[in-house]
Amino acid sequence: MKGSRPLSRLQVKAVLKATDSIRHKTLLTCGFCFGYRVSELLSLKVGDVSTDGQIHSHVTVKAANTKTKTTRSVMINSDARKALTLLLEWLKSKGLTDKSTPLFLSQKRTVSGALKAISRQQAHDILKNLFAKIGEFGNVSTHTLRKTFAARIWEATKQLPLVQIALGHKSINSTVSYLDFGNDDVDNAIMGIM
Repeated sequence: MKGSRPLSRLQVKAVLKATDSIRHKTLLTCGFCFGYRVSELLSLKVGDVSTDGQIHSHVTVKAANTKTKTTRSVMINSDARKALTLLLEWLKSKGLTDKSTPLFLSQKRTVSGALKAISRQQAHDILKNLFAKIGEFGNVSTHTLRKTFAARIWEATKQLPLVQIALGHKSINSTVSYLDFGNDDVDNAIMGIM
């Protein structure tokens, strides 16, 4: 989403502390750690992240659920693993262990009574409320999770092609637009030339 921005590490910690909801913490953590678009995150089912209660090493979003219609897998790091473990334990306590159970379960049901995931609008409202709790207003949205992921990959590698691959972008120009380069970045690069 044009205009949304990444969060700093301190802001990430603050927003995670702003809620006691396991679902909300896991949504935030997975968003920050996987770099999926919100629709991709919300498409995840229990079976996409675990088998028989064991968390997978990677999470995969099927091509049908991606913007680019290509399957994308991302490693599940230790932070995401912890959050997913808590969420799966919570779902299990509710008797919701079927692999087709939406990971980010809504309290609402389909017309036929089937379980469904929270909507993009619900996710947006949840995140905007959490951002507001920590005093972050304006250009923060569900896409802030993805932009934060991109910023962390860039900080760790300083390699645009790796950020591009991690985000699943076809064009490097799309990747560059995700990164928040400013005059300070240019000044620091110039200072480091010699």
